[in-house]
Amino acid sequence: MARKQVMARAEQIAHETEPWATDSHNLEGWASNQAMLNRLVSQTEGERLTSVVHNPGEHGVGLLATVEVVMVGVTGNHWMGGEQTDYNVCVRFEVRRESSGPREVTAEAIDCPPGVPATRAPR
Repeated sequence: MARKQVMARAEQIAHETEPWATDSHNLEGWASNQAMLNRLVSQTEGERLTSVVHNPGEHGVGLLATVEVVMVGVTGNHWMGGEQTDYNVCVRFEVRRESSGPREVTAEAIDCPPGVPATRAPR
């Protein structure tokens, strides 16, 4: 259940980033692809694993940038003070653009690298 909730949140973040990245009437618009990755990581409140910018500018076609993030999901039995467990879920965000049109941001769950534990102690 925690993974489903985290992915729903990741997809919402990806969706909300698209207009920010393409709004030319806004000083924040037309951000570089690196700025988009920074914004995605910030909005997930997660930990950046890797990021690659294939095209640093505002324009370009194809796969422009990717970032992998560890996001935290919460699950537990809250009835009668039950315990809560935090789960790590790794997500890859991709920034793409077709030959014409705005940048698109997608999110997909990926296997976490060996160094990332399945659960995390509450902070």
